[in-house]
Amino acid sequence: MLAMLGKQQQGPPITAPGPGNMAQGMTLLTNAHGLLTQALQMFPAGTPQWKDIHKSLGALSRHMAQGAPTAGAQQTQLGDLLRNVVKNALLQKIMGQRGQNIGGGGASGDPGSPVPGIPSPTTPLPGA
Repeated sequence: MLAMLGKQQQGPPITAPGPGNMAQGMTLLTNAHGLLTQALQMFPAGTPQWKDIHKSLGALSRHMAQGAPTAGAQQTQLGDLLRNVVKNALLQKIMGQRGQNIGGGGASGDPGSPVPGIPSPTTPLPGA
């Protein structure tokens, strides 16, 4: 199951970038430009960091599309980001449960429990 999740995270290999990949790259470039613009404001003008960021912004600006990104492109990117967050959280949960099961016992401390945090059917209930 872990191998399957790992392969899903990698995604299919890109053999020849197409228009969809370029559009996604342009959206990422636009986001990077925005982040660099914010970072530029945090450094005093003339410092080495400010100079490098300013030079990078100038170089990246030549490749950016004029105008605001479309709502559809932003929605797709946010959906992809959310999907990746969910996949990562699921993978971390599985890895955590796998580590608990290997260690002998779940969160309840019951080594016979098949699911961490839930007592096995043979464990007496509190107050019984």
